[in-house]
Amino acid sequence: MAARNVSLAARLRHARQVQRDRAQATAGTARELVIVAFAVPLATLLLLAVIAAITLGLSGSGFGAFGTVLGSAWLCLHQVPLSIGGVKISALPLVPTIALLVAVFRYTGPSARLRTTPADLGALVGAAVGGPLLITALAYALVLDGSSVVPVNPPNALWAFGATVLIYGLGTIAGIARRDWRDWCAQAGLTGERFDDAVAGVRTGVLAALMLIGAGGVVVCVLLAANWPAVTRAMAGGNRFDGYLGLTLVSLLYLPNLVVDVAGALLGVPVPLGGAMIDVFNPHTGSVPALPITAIAPGPPPIRYLWAVVLVVPLAVAIWAGLRARHYDPLRNLRRVAIIAAVAAVVMFVATLAAAGTVGELGRAGGQAPTVALFTFGWVLVVGAVIALLHGSREETKAQRSAAAAALASSAVVGHEDGFDDDPTVVLAVVEDVEPEVPTPAFYRPDGDTPVVDDVEDLMFFDDIAPD
Repeated sequence: MAARNVSLAARLRHARQVQRDRAQATAGTARELVIVAFAVPLATLLLLAVIAAITLGLSGSGFGAFGTVLGSAWLCLHQVPLSIGGVKISALPLVPTIALLVAVFRYTGPSARLRTTPADLGALVGAAVGGPLLITALAYALVLDGSSVVPVNPPNALWAFGATVLIYGLGTIAGIARRDWRDWCAQAGLTGERFDDAVAGVRTGVLAALMLIGAGGVVVCVLLAANWPAVTRAMAGGNRFDGYLGLTLVSLLYLPNLVVDVAGALLGVPVPLGGAMIDVFNPHTGSVPALPITAIAPGPPPIRYLWAVVLVVPLAVAIWAGLRARHYDPLRNLRRVAIIAAVAAVVMFVATLAAAGTVGELGRAGGQAPTVALFTFGWVLVVGAVIALLHGSREETKAQRSAAAAALASSAVVGHEDGFDDDPTVVLAVVEDVEPEVPTPAFYRPDGDTPVVDDVEDLMFFDDIAPD
């Protein structure tokens, strides 16, 4: 009887311990989701509140419009177009939005390490999106309530909530994909050669787009140095120190926008900048937004046929991408080129779409995203296809194809004799062995009579030491 009572008490203690552990795990999961939902948005909102307070204090207009300014700043941060005094501004600075995306990516990625089931990952994404949606609703209410005090018209509600979901959703999914992207590819059926081609194509396509944008940044720096007197004249419109500081900060915030616009112009796409036109074939000056950085808008080129020099940039990027896609199999080569072109076009489309927009009465600033994407796709695809054709006609490439075909045929014969006709791993192993292997380093003793030693550890020996 006593032993039975002891066993019953032990089972009860174990059951209570399991319940406590389950309750702690549930509480920890809920606490973590709440932190994911509000950590980044609340920190961002606090930073915007400080900036709004400093701006209103320096302007001397009082804090009666603090709520409206804070709500408008939150919406602008999420690329929501606003209409101020009847003037619509949809070309919003990209620096704060990029910083927000990076913060969401870096913060939510570690939170997904302990989550493996789709339900857990879905809860994480829902929490990361749900918290910012509540703050967006609050910001929209503040703008709506203060529209009678400050001439800010409430934006499109669907756009506001959709932009919030897009930014936080993309950042969170990217943070999760950093760990699980290989599993997702396997579930989608991307294995073997298709997986290798997809990974190589995506990486090269993203790098090609970043190289184009980087070239746009270099051109912006060159134009800043060449048109520095015009930049200083635009800076003089600040009148006071706070005005100079404000113009400088706003110019820095809009710097990625201008870099993306110039990158589109390097492809040969006409890019309007207010009343001016950035075009490698027919540029002309005009009224631009009142920011010092926009004073770099070029006029007619100092020499004719400058477009021939400018178009070397996309040509060089396309050649680099085509060389990265080389393969002895022409079908795989063209498949890689197509993936690279498509990925680069998608990146340029998204970047141009985010950077461009209207700037009030001056009109549009930035190129048309579909046109920029089409030009990017055309440059990379055409040049890459030409490189693939030239590479496929080389004697070395033909020899590699012949060796691969011979290896495939011999593997088929061996597989038939050994009963492995339906085993694709045998064929894959033989084809992969076409390229010569790197020989293992051999180490020799100085006398030359000792046999070859294939392992460094074989040279490590110790004489027996007699005990004292």
